[in-house]
Amino acid sequence: MFPGLQTFPEGQIIGFALVMLRILAFVVAWPIFGTAVVPVPVKVLLALLMSMILFPVASLDNVDLLKIDNQIIFLAVRELCIGLALGFLMRMFFFTVSIAGEIISVTMGLASAQLYNPAMGSQGNVVEQFQLMLASLFFLGMNGHHVFIAGLAESFTILPIAATGLKTNGFAGIAPMVQDVFIMGIKMSAPVLVAVFLTNIAMGIVGRAVPQINVLVTGMPVTILVSFGVLFITTPLFVTEMDSLVVVMADQFFQFMKVM
Repeated sequence: MFPGLQTFPEGQIIGFALVMLRILAFVVAWPIFGTAVVPVPVKVLLALLMSMILFPVASLDNVDLLKIDNQIIFLAVRELCIGLALGFLMRMFFFTVSIAGEIISVTMGLASAQLYNPAMGSQGNVVEQFQLMLASLFFLGMNGHHVFIAGLAESFTILPIAATGLKTNGFAGIAPMVQDVFIMGIKMSAPVLVAVFLTNIAMGIVGRAVPQINVLVTGMPVTILVSFGVLFITTPLFVTEMDSLVVVMADQFFQFMKVM
């Protein structure tokens, strides 16, 4: 089927397979393009194309000494773990936006309105869906995926293929990243939280001053109206926060590779 394949050294073929394993795990784990909406053959072909492009520039340690033995299993698992970890770090950006949208929806009382979220491949509420679509457009518009693909290419220099060791110190740094994700999600939802809090206080005062008004009936529409008003007014601040969020996630991405 491939008449010239037998002319390649065995180590080069194994090295290409290891490169493709890392890239395939990265493609499966990264957001937008790695969701269930994208067909599996497209993901495999994309990983194969990226592997053919990056293999000539990949840093390979003792690739000619690679043989099909018991050590090849460890090398394959190592590449899969690195690719999945790097792809998961890319999802941190969308996890932050998703947390902010979930908090806003629960605060507004729209948590029961669920829609399919193509960016994450799961169900999400309407506000979360709106913010994730805005974040996806912003992420693609600023070529954020190019930054992380360049980071993937650099990972072959920082974490060479066929290296026999894998430092686990980098995985311990994921816990502080998750903490930062929650903090940034709360900060992004803070304007709506404050507005809803002040609205509830105002409705409570109105209910005490004018007992004829049913606060339980009128409070919900007023809260939703104020929340949407604040949400659209603070959209430029939301975009600015996403810009800084991409910078933070990129720094964490490269720092994670250097620690491993």
